[in-house]
Amino acid sequence: MTEDAKDFGVLLPTRGVLVYADGKPPKVELNFQMAETAEMLGYDSVWVGDSITSKPRLEALTMMGAVGARTKRVKLGSAVLLSALRHPVHLAHVVATVDIISNGRVLLGIGAGRGDNPMYVKEHAAVGVPIKERADRMEEGIQILRALWTQPQVTSDGPYYPLEEVALEPKPIQQPVPLWISSNLVKRGLWRVAKFGDAWISNIPSPENYRECWSQIRHHADELGRDVSHMPRCLYISVNLNDTDAAMQEGDRFMMDYYGRPYASVSSQLLCVFGPPQKTVDAIRRYREEGANYFVVRFASRDQLGQLAKFTEEVLPHL
Repeated sequence: MTEDAKDFGVLLPTRGVLVYADGKPPKVELNFQMAETAEMLGYDSVWVGDSITSKPRLEALTMMGAVGARTKRVKLGSAVLLSALRHPVHLAHVVATVDIISNGRVLLGIGAGRGDNPMYVKEHAAVGVPIKERADRMEEGIQILRALWTQPQVTSDGPYYPLEEVALEPKPIQQPVPLWISSNLVKRGLWRVAKFGDAWISNIPSPENYRECWSQIRHHADELGRDVSHMPRCLYISVNLNDTDAAMQEGDRFMMDYYGRPYASVSSQLLCVFGPPQKTVDAIRRYREEGANYFVVRFASRDQLGQLAKFTEEVLPHL
């Protein structure tokens, strides 16, 4: 167990086990192996991605509950859950149950998602949510989640989720469950972080833009009368730690399999660092200079356990 990993989390391959199933049932147990190994090595958290139809994967909250039952210490995060795809009463109930199963270890990362791709439009339509309503629904839902987790009964007259004296049991152990809200350089999203967030998650592929985002969050927070100086600032980073040529080849295949788009396209929207371990060390140091203080690492590789071992042995000691 290493103290170096205390500000780091590991993304579990809840989509990867489908992508690389080769026509067979997905190897769900790889997620458990990754979580148990990360806990043993001293990582602070493990995380799951979320989508329903746009990018098929194991369901996020179900996996968090299963991992919570198999681990003792490591925190359980979602990076990030598209909360507008769920009714907040149902979501509050499931999250409270997972928090109880894990003895208070849930970090609920949530985001509005993107609206610029037909597959995301279809995904929202499939659950009865017009994609143009996703931000409004998310913000109304956040307030309902917190109320259901902490109040005996909740009445709400919001336009999307009107409630009359709704009581939720059981309550989560955490009062309330912390909300880690995602946004890149999007004005409303950054305001949302400042207004509602217990932490901020981003995957911004530019340290300079990262600095600008944090500056805007602090500005909004000042206007709202919130102190965000101690807010966790989480950077989601995709890495492949092989030598340069091998890392770029495997990383490009991973992105094509995962998103249906090549590395060149994906890396313009989210942070990818493919190459020898020192390249990842340098990138993390650079973002730390701009205020990032927590990191969720995704391994863009079939060899999830091998990349985790390499990150632990060849990256963490230099940070």
